[in-house]
Amino acid sequence: MMVTFVSQCEKNALKRTRRILDAFANRIGDNTWQTLITEKGLKTVHKMLRQSASRNSAISCHWIRSRSRIQLLWVVGNKNKFNSEGHVPVNRTEKSLLGSQYENNWRYLPLIDAFTRLAGLLHDWGKTTRLFQTKLDPQCKTSAKGDPIRHEWISVLLFSALVKSGDQPQHDPGWLDTLITQRMDEAKLQNWIAEQKGHLQQIKPLTHLPDAASLLSWLIVSHHRLPSLYVQKEINNLKDHTSDTITLLLQRLKQDWGYENRQDEKQYQQRVSQCFEFPQGLLSQSSVWLTALSSAANHLKQHLPLFMEAIQNASWRLIAHHARLCLMLGDHHYSSQNNDPNW
Repeated sequence: MMVTFVSQCEKNALKRTRRILDAFANRIGDNTWQTLITEKGLKTVHKMLRQSASRNSAISCHWIRSRSRIQLLWVVGNKNKFNSEGHVPVNRTEKSLLGSQYENNWRYLPLIDAFTRLAGLLHDWGKTTRLFQTKLDPQCKTSAKGDPIRHEWISVLLFSALVKSGDQPQHDPGWLDTLITQRMDEAKLQNWIAEQKGHLQQIKPLTHLPDAASLLSWLIVSHHRLPSLYVQKEINNLKDHTSDTITLLLQRLKQDWGYENRQDEKQYQQRVSQCFEFPQGLLSQSSVWLTALSSAANHLKQHLPLFMEAIQNASWRLIAHHARLCLMLGDHHYSSQNNDPNW
């Protein structure tokens, strides 16, 4: 068998190794030997090298099986001088190659976190309606029927009313401060909803919202399904039109883009008014919810400069996509849990 010996020995160990290997093989380099040898002879070499080995010894033996195949047989001494295939490292570094400096430096992760937190607290706000609360009763015979207007559309209407009823409806800090200071005017919100419900089919309630409120509205309204055009006329009008900004997208969005159930018009007319009645209020008496909203709104407000940068370079699409994914995953996970016995 044809074998090659490679020595990575240091100090006196190198002299001892050379003396042994020179007796059995031809030296083809300063620290490399090659020879034809029998299996018995190779065992003798291995035994002698092990007997003379010290902490500075490191010798590998490679069996040349063919022109394209070399097999590492054994290593005597310090195995760290060779890798698993018997190769000798030519460079070393103490730098971490795990990529943690990149993995833990995702620039827009705080924004994804902030929008997801706030959307998580607001996305089911529309379930406070009389219709939905009645459906929660196990004895309710109409619980299997779809809502005339889906709860995510009611949720986004309430949020839009909150933004527009503030002191500075065109600026994000205005409605964020309302949540931070817990100054929500529930009567004002209910009155706004009552005024709009008569002509919601014609108006587009998600227009004229500031950027952060627009993205949050998108998360709320799309947390179960993306908008879908059912009206052929609308499809033709919007064919080949793209929404380059989140505000333009929301300006086109209407209730009949998949957020109502009008298969039975009579049933729709009988039940739709209950989608705008809130007999148990709008959660403004829940201190737990208001405290969580205040914390989440403050977190988003601190990152508004970063969000403005994302709007300028179009990274808002990435933020909206990942925040929606996180919101939907969190919603499904939380809904799968058992009821809190202490609630």
